[in-house]
Amino acid sequence: MNNILRNKSKNNKNYSTKDIFILTVTLVVMPFIIFLGKNFSQINFFTFTYFLSAIIYCIFFVFIAVIVIHIFRQSISSVLIFFIAYFNFLQFYYFNFRQIIINHFDLFNAGFYAIAIILLVSLIAAFISRLSIFRNFVLIILFLNLIFSLTNLAPIVVKNIKEVLQSTNTNIKFSSTLIKPSIKYPNIFYIIPDSLASPEILRKYAKISFKESVKSFENKGFSVSKHIYSSYNTTQLSLAALFGMKYPVTENSPLYKDSLKFYPSIRDRNSELPKYLKKNNYEFIIIPPQWGGCPTGKEYRCIVPSGSSFFQDYAISEMFNYSLIKHISIHLKKGDISTKFEMDDSVKTALNYIKKNPQYWKNKGVFTMIHMVIPHPPYRTENCVVTKILSPSVEGYRSSVKCAFNRIHELSKYLIKNYPDANIIVQGDHGIAPSHEYLNEFFVDLPESFIDHRMGIFTAVRGCNSDQASKMNQANIVEYIVECLINGVSVKDFINKSFYAFDGNAPEYGKVFLVNKNHN
Repeated sequence: MNNILRNKSKNNKNYSTKDIFILTVTLVVMPFIIFLGKNFSQINFFTFTYFLSAIIYCIFFVFIAVIVIHIFRQSISSVLIFFIAYFNFLQFYYFNFRQIIINHFDLFNAGFYAIAIILLVSLIAAFISRLSIFRNFVLIILFLNLIFSLTNLAPIVVKNIKEVLQSTNTNIKFSSTLIKPSIKYPNIFYIIPDSLASPEILRKYAKISFKESVKSFENKGFSVSKHIYSSYNTTQLSLAALFGMKYPVTENSPLYKDSLKFYPSIRDRNSELPKYLKKNNYEFIIIPPQWGGCPTGKEYRCIVPSGSSFFQDYAISEMFNYSLIKHISIHLKKGDISTKFEMDDSVKTALNYIKKNPQYWKNKGVFTMIHMVIPHPPYRTENCVVTKILSPSVEGYRSSVKCAFNRIHELSKYLIKNYPDANIIVQGDHGIAPSHEYLNEFFVDLPESFIDHRMGIFTAVRGCNSDQASKMNQANIVEYIVECLINGVSVKDFINKSFYAFDGNAPEYGKVFLVNKNHN
C-alpha cells in the first residue's frame, strides 16, 4: 500500500498511507470516545454492544479506505478518503447544524441545507487535509476536544478516591456523619397519552363510554378525575408548562409569533423540572415519540422508539441521536405512514426497556416521562395497528382510545407488580382534536362546548394523596406529587389555571385567554 501512496511532492502536501490512516481512524473513532468521556458518569448504560459497534464501525471505514486506494490513483484516493472521514464525523452533528439554521435563518427544509453544509465543509476539509499543517491542526483540535470531554472523569475519580480513603482510614472519628446517604423516594411514572380526553368528554361529545376502562384504573388504586382542563390547548404549551413548572404565557403576556418557540424549553437543560427533580434526588428518564426527539441536557436519559434493534441500545441510540444516519434510518420507509408510526409506540418501548433493564428503577428515585402519540391521529385499531386515517373521526378516535388504554393498563399492571410503591400519573396533554365545524373558522368567543372538547383531559393518579393530585394539571402535578412524597402532605397551595391559545391561522394567534372552568 505504501507503494500506491508514496510521496510524490516536495512541498507541504507530502502525505503517506500512515498520514491517511491516522487522520481517518481518528475522525471515525473519536465521536465514540468523546461521547464515552462526556457520559462516563453513566457508564452503566454502556453495554458491550456499544464498544463492539465502535470497533466494527472503524473496521468498516478502514475497509472502504483500502478499496478506494486500490481503485483510484493517489491524488483522488486521498481526497476521497478524507472526504468520507470528515463527512462521517460531521454527520454526527447533523441536528446541531439543522438547529442553527432553524434558529438564525428563515429557510424552508433546514435539513436539506444542513446536509449541504456538511457536504461542503467535508469537501473543503478533504482538499486542505493534503497539507500536513492542516492535518496536524485537526488532530490537535480533536484531542483537545477529547481532553475537555474527559474532564468529566475528574469528579468521579476524586469521589471514588475519597470513598476508598474513608473506608480504609480507621482514625476518622464520627465517620458515620461524613457520608450521608441520599434519600430515595418512590419512582414516579408520568404517562402522557396525546389527545386523551376526560371521561366526561369521551361520553358527552365523542359518544364514547369507557366505564370498564375507568373502573379498571380504579381497581388498580388510581384516582380518576371526571373532568379537568389542561394547562393549555396545545402540546407545545402544555409540555412547556410541565417542564417550566409554571404557565409560560398568560393573558397579560406579550404577543408571541410562533408557539414552537416554547418547545425548546422541553429540551433545555435549564428547564425547571429537571433541576427540581435533581434537587430532590430524582433521576430523569424520558421516552418521547420520535417526532419529539431527545433533550440535550445531561440531566436527561432519553430512549427513543426505533424500528432498528441497533438503536434500541441506550448508549448507541444516544450516540447517534443527532446524526444523519439515525435520521435516515427513521425515514427509510416514509412512503407508508403506517410503517413510520408503527414503531412510534412509546409505552411499548418503555415496557420492553423496563423489563430488560430493571436495575435502573430498583433503587427508586427515578422520574420516567413517557409521551405516547396514541390516541392522536393517525388512528389505531383497538389492537394498536396503525391506520392511515388522519382526519378527525369518532370511530377512529374511539378505537385509538381503546388502544391507548390497553397499552397503559399493560404497563401499569407490570409497574404495580414490580414497583408497588411507584407513583403513576396518566394525563393527556390536551383533549380531542378540533371537530370539522371549527377547523376553518375563527372565534373570539369560542363556544364552551368547544373549549370542553379541546381542553378536557384524562387524568388518573396512583400514589401520594391521589384524590387531590388527580385534580392538578401539567403546571402543578409533578411538584404536587414530589412535595407529597417528601413531606407527607402538600406544603404549598396549588392553583390550576387553564389558557386557550388560538390556532396559527386565526387573527388572534399569539394571544391566550384564561379559562376558569376547572372542575372535577
